[in-house]
Amino acid sequence: MTVGEKRIEHDPPIRWRGLKIKAAGKTFLSAVIVVATSLGILLANHPTSRAYLGRWFETHWLNNELLTPEPKVIRRYDLQVGTRWMNPDGGRWRPMYVCNGESPCPTLYAEEGDVVEIEVHSDSYFQSSIHWAGVGYKHTGAWHDGTAGNHTIVHDTTGAWGLSWYADHTTAASVDGLYGMVYVAPSRDRLRPYGHLTTDPAKLKQIMSAEHAIRHLAIKNHQHRDTNWKLLRMRAEGSEYHCYNSIIVNGKGRNLCRPKGYEQLNGHDLDETGCIQPPGLPAESCTPSEADFEIIETQGQRYIMMNLVNIGFEHELQVSIDKHKLAVVANDGGFVMPEVADTVYIPCGARVTILVELDQTPADYTMRMVSVSQLQNLQGFAILRYPAKRLPVYGQPMQLPRVSPEASCIHPDGVVAENCTTIDAQRSAPFPSQPPPSGSDNPDGSHHPPTAAAAKTDFTFRLSAASQSSKTDKYAPEYLLNSKPWPLSRGSLKPLLFANLSSPDEHERALLDKPVIHGIPLGAVVDLIIENTLNESIPLYKHGDPAWLLGARADERFGHGSVEEAFDVAAAASAKSVVSKHLNLKDPALVVVHDLPPLGWSVLRFKVSAQAATMIHATKLRYFLLGMSAPILEGVTVDNSISVPDSATRRPHVEFDPKNDGVFG
Repeated sequence: MTVGEKRIEHDPPIRWRGLKIKAAGKTFLSAVIVVATSLGILLANHPTSRAYLGRWFETHWLNNELLTPEPKVIRRYDLQVGTRWMNPDGGRWRPMYVCNGESPCPTLYAEEGDVVEIEVHSDSYFQSSIHWAGVGYKHTGAWHDGTAGNHTIVHDTTGAWGLSWYADHTTAASVDGLYGMVYVAPSRDRLRPYGHLTTDPAKLKQIMSAEHAIRHLAIKNHQHRDTNWKLLRMRAEGSEYHCYNSIIVNGKGRNLCRPKGYEQLNGHDLDETGCIQPPGLPAESCTPSEADFEIIETQGQRYIMMNLVNIGFEHELQVSIDKHKLAVVANDGGFVMPEVADTVYIPCGARVTILVELDQTPADYTMRMVSVSQLQNLQGFAILRYPAKRLPVYGQPMQLPRVSPEASCIHPDGVVAENCTTIDAQRSAPFPSQPPPSGSDNPDGSHHPPTAAAAKTDFTFRLSAASQSSKTDKYAPEYLLNSKPWPLSRGSLKPLLFANLSSPDEHERALLDKPVIHGIPLGAVVDLIIENTLNESIPLYKHGDPAWLLGARADERFGHGSVEEAFDVAAAASAKSVVSKHLNLKDPALVVVHDLPPLGWSVLRFKVSAQAATMIHATKLRYFLLGMSAPILEGVTVDNSISVPDSATRRPHVEFDPKNDGVFG
């Protein structure tokens, strides 16, 4: 099957009072509507026919007897997973995982409401499973996400849109090249926020044109050694797991090394890669490369729209384009109220959609992606290109446009210049407004003030990002989110989704031990109150539908048992409590990924809308790989088990009992 094959029934039959009429397209349908409307206006002036028309439309139109639903578009893609020697940044050849021979994997396209069928063939020598972030499985079953081996995945994109990513989720192969993007174009019926940027009809038309020609940028921190090599070295020597060599865009970029004048970070010396090495370990050397940058052609448009996804799994980024303003129109939760600034912040694993007005002199302009890490200075570039005269330069490396340091809004250490503004899209209000849901009514029928009612939830779970020493490894720590680490080896065992919750077998019941969160029925509203005992910002990814980020705060504890309690305390004191004043129950952001502040807290709220085994986990690889995950069994309870087809349950898996609860056994 060719990549991206599209199947649709053209000229679908239209049923009109029992007759099948073959339409030539939408023209016929439009004509029917015009004639019916005109006839209705004429007949509606007659008293007898007015009553009859009302009954006729109620009987036939509202009961769908006039028109049958349009058939679904089915798009088919083939992905063949394998390995290949590659050198994306020109710094070092190394083996990488690829799909159809390339990394990043192919970008898959669909339109909201389409059905996507993906054939995955694994020719790799390792266990892998592909996770589809944000594509949606409500209509096709949760077993279509994360399936291992050779299989067919079916996703119905109804209600899901935007740029998402797909990547291996069983090992760390995503960092070694096994990642790609999926773009589901929004339905024409979905409301857009562009009218908050301009009311000029001509400009709005140009913005829609930019949306139709949207560009996708996968931004990734790249390393010259494979992940397994670095993990083995860390376990043996206590070496770092946070240093990378470059930032690449759509698989292109350059090994730049540490910029001049930036020899220290937070009082620590930086090696030639710009990284802080653990005490007692040697500094890494670096040789600059001359590889190409990604070029983004503007094609003579007035506006360009870009989806930016940070799929590097270590470095949070500040992004800017020299001499251009960036308007954020969407995040990974959907459209947002637009904001305009000079730079945009993107956490690990998150997506931001920006609109850029192309109002500068035709030339090349540098697009900057700079890490804000407290452990390494790292930057990457792409080029925004207007149509203009360019003399060819043969035998020379690609050059970035020259610009004075004062003209750049982001310094090489990720600091935003004083005269520039920035947007954090994980704080942007959804468009249109989508207030968070609240829990079911009190059984005693008591009433609460509006704020207290909005604060109510059905379940509250307290989580804590923490670390502990390993029982088996001297140098490798373990990280946890819900009392115990979740080792990647669990991906080889029986999937949590298939657990028999009513089984008397101890081994079966043990599947639900911590860190698993379970017992949540369909329709329940859930709050996750997460505290951070580590002095570092940790990006967290909640699988499934976007969740409401009610609030977050650094260097402070969440001093209440629940959100409701925080507002009850505030109501009793007739003033907002320290915590409640940082909670937003009116228009909080919808997010898939959010930052858990250092030594602070965050609160996520979500509603269970489908039966699934999801999870919340750190998107920084060194935390995720070493256990910082908490699986969540949603909508699957003893009273409401899930029915899974044999084709999913009979897939091979291994059975073993780790000696310890740790990451490495």
